[in-house]
Amino acid sequence: MKMFLPTLLALSLSGAAVADSEILHPFTDEMAESLGMTPEDEVEPVVNANSTGSSEKSAGSLNQVISDNRVVIVINKAPRGSEAQTLKLFENGVEVMKIKVSTGKEERVVSTSGRAYVSTTPTGFYRPTKMYTDYLSYTWNAPMPNAVFFIGGIAIHATGTSNYSKLGSRASGGCVRTTLEDSKKIRELVMESGKGSAAGNYVIAREAAGRNIIRGNSLMVPAISKATGLKAAGTVNSWETVIHVHE
Repeated sequence: MKMFLPTLLALSLSGAAVADSEILHPFTDEMAESLGMTPEDEVEPVVNANSTGSSEKSAGSLNQVISDNRVVIVINKAPRGSEAQTLKLFENGVEVMKIKVSTGKEERVVSTSGRAYVSTTPTGFYRPTKMYTDYLSYTWNAPMPNAVFFIGGIAIHATGTSNYSKLGSRASGGCVRTTLEDSKKIRELVMESGKGSAAGNYVIAREAAGRNIIRGNSLMVPAISKATGLKAAGTVNSWETVIHVHE
């Protein structure tokens, strides 16, 4: 990965208050965390759908995951190729959505503390951890509508319209960016894999100013293997959804 000056990797605000290429001084740990960047010493090796490198086993594992779960979201973070920077959503085994997205830039930056961060979207299989109808990044005062978090501060969410032209290329600090319309569809389909989106199946709690979290919609579902997406021992409070990031 190449070194670069502290660069803003966040969403640009409506009104273009900040932009991806803007140089910021200083660049802090709080800024990196807000962008969903991963500390360099916590970056794990690329995780494919199997440990042997067999493409047949990889495909078989993913096919089983798609069969076993109501909603499966497959994100290709490759920088180039016909399927690069795409998100596919399968519901009940059927592909119902394919869109262009932007994943992490896969670049490195050093904060004022001296800690290095990487703007990566980690590979592997994940269950969603939490969802918001509206989420505000306090550091940037930047909205992240329909955020579906799946690992740490990394989420699938809508980006500002000024970033729509970048969809289909690596452009974020680690999150998976979509249009506003697509982010709403994704969030609602994930909700349907829980207790549903009808009144009474969830509440929207104003966790804090600008952050409206969805409560009461999740389920106890089987834990999954990060490497294969297949069911593992135990259960987790999530949704009947699996998010797979690969390259």
